[in-house]
Amino acid sequence: MGAAYTENLAHSRKEATRRQRIEAEQRRRDELRDGYARLKEVLPISNQKSNKVSLLERATNHIVHLEATNRELQARLAQLEQEMGRLRALNEKISLPSSSETPSPGVFDARPISPPPDGPLQTVVQRVQHTPSEGSGRSSPSMSDNGY
Repeated sequence: MGAAYTENLAHSRKEATRRQRIEAEQRRRDELRDGYARLKEVLPISNQKSNKVSLLERATNHIVHLEATNRELQARLAQLEQEMGRLRALNEKISLPSSSETPSPGVFDARPISPPPDGPLQTVVQRVQHTPSEGSGRSSPSMSDNGY
């Protein structure tokens, strides 16, 4: 009875190993199938046949196209940045001398903006900001509004 038991145990182990290998192979195939499906989803729609080889060729061509587009856009970006620098330098060159303390656009000062002073200027600013529907129907202050 010992020999039959040993044979049966060996057969059970072989069968378990065989099942594990079959399951691992099925998981591998499922992962491949899912990978191809995901690849097909992200590629542009095509009327080409969709076997796995043509899918991989389409993916390769699409990646090459994206890389070329990326290089073109990077070159265009560099060109525009160079043009922006040239225009900033030209702007600073033609700016009024008193505005030389003003930073060019894109350069920010860490100082907080102070509120406008109270007084006649503040009153004028408030009057100019009124719309026709907010007051007397006039769009701008007249001579009777304290000379403004």
